[in-house]
Amino acid sequence: MMASSVANRRLLLLAAVVALTTLMAPSVSAWRRPVRVTVYVQEYLGNGQETTEKVLVRGPGPANPSLWPPNNLFGDTLVMDDLVTESPDNTSAPIGRVYGTYMVSSMSRPVQVVSFTLLLTTGHYNGSTIVMGGIDDSSAVLEHAVIGGTGAFRGAQGHVIGKVVKAYSPTHVVMELDVYASVPVLWTQAEDAPASSLVIDH
Repeated sequence: MMASSVANRRLLLLAAVVALTTLMAPSVSAWRRPVRVTVYVQEYLGNGQETTEKVLVRGPGPANPSLWPPNNLFGDTLVMDDLVTESPDNTSAPIGRVYGTYMVSSMSRPVQVVSFTLLLTTGHYNGSTIVMGGIDDSSAVLEHAVIGGTGAFRGAQGHVIGKVVKAYSPTHVVMELDVYASVPVLWTQAEDAPASSLVIDH
C-alpha cells in the first residue's frame, strides 16, 4: 500500500510539473491573425527576349492533346520568374517577384502541378514570402493552397485565388493573385501588429 501511495504522489507531482511548465512556456496565441494580400503578376510567355517563363526540363511525353504545343509533353517542366506589381498596369510600381515551377502532370487532361513563392520587396513586408501550390487546369478561376511563409507571413495557412484580369497580347497577360490567409500571432504582438496598404487585415 505504501509503495502504491508513493507512486501516486510521484504521478501527481509529475502532472503538476508538466502543467506548470506548460503555463510558463512562451505563450503563443490560440487565435490566428487573418491577412489578405492582392497582387498582380506580369506573365511574359512565348520565346521572346522578355519571356519570364522558360522550359527547365523537357518531359518524356506523350504529347498532351488538351494543351498547346510546344510545352505540352507529359513531364514538361517550366520555371518562372515573374514581376509582381501593385495594379494590373504593367507600368505600376513593382512590389515583388513570383518564383516557381509548373509541370505537365496529366497525359490527357489540361493539368499542371504548380509550386510558387511570392516574394514581397517593399515596405514592412520587404523580404517576406508566401508559399503556394496546387494544380492549374482549364478553369477561368484557379485556387491554390497557401502552405507556408517567412518573415511577416511565417506559418501562413490559407488559399489563393488566381485569375487573368488583363491581356496586353497573346504573350503578355496579367494574373491577379488574391491571397486569403492567416498567421499565428504571439500574445505580446497582438496589439502592435503593423498595418499596410498592401496587406488588408480583417
